[in-house]
Amino acid sequence: MKAPFQYKIARALLYLLFRIIFGLEIEGISNVPKEGSVIIAPNHRSNYDPLLVGCCVDSRGIYYLAKSGLFTSKAVACFLRSLNVIPVDLEKPTVGALRTFVNLLKKGKAIMVFPEGTRSRTNKYLKALPGVGYLAVRTNSTVIPTLIEGTYESMTRHFLRRSPLRVRFGTPIYPENEVKSVKEAEALSIKILEEVKRPDFAK
Repeated sequence: MKAPFQYKIARALLYLLFRIIFGLEIEGISNVPKEGSVIIAPNHRSNYDPLLVGCCVDSRGIYYLAKSGLFTSKAVACFLRSLNVIPVDLEKPTVGALRTFVNLLKKGKAIMVFPEGTRSRTNKYLKALPGVGYLAVRTNSTVIPTLIEGTYESMTRHFLRRSPLRVRFGTPIYPENEVKSVKEAEALSIKILEEVKRPDFAK
């Protein structure tokens, strides 16, 4: 699934920003399939995590959700939509978000979902939620556990090369069994997050 022209331009600009200005390092990009339904599943420490991971993948477009409050102006909204960012109402995101992601995955698209569900404000991992596991089995989609390193720290440290800014794409995980309960979906999400947390992840 090739990305539209405007997505490629926006992605390229972000890639140059993170790669050249802030020294972004990318590992394991060959693990991301170029076709078929895919769920990129990273840890979450910063509001710009989706853009950081998205700019690493040049073979296809990635869709992700963002709180509608980020769409503050027509210019910002236009830029975000060019990056396949879909606004979601945080007061009632669950059903609508899942439906949106299921439809995209059934069309063979790539999406990004955080196993933790929300951003950690302490630089420690949060508990895995059922969402990623449910989506993977519901749509028979490949999951790419992804580790983001450095986004909890100040961008100044990356600019001065005092701390690494890195995205690591791990070995694909394939859903095996039909999810029959929330606990089973959560168990798969936990498995995905535990893969990200491994000390030797993607090495």
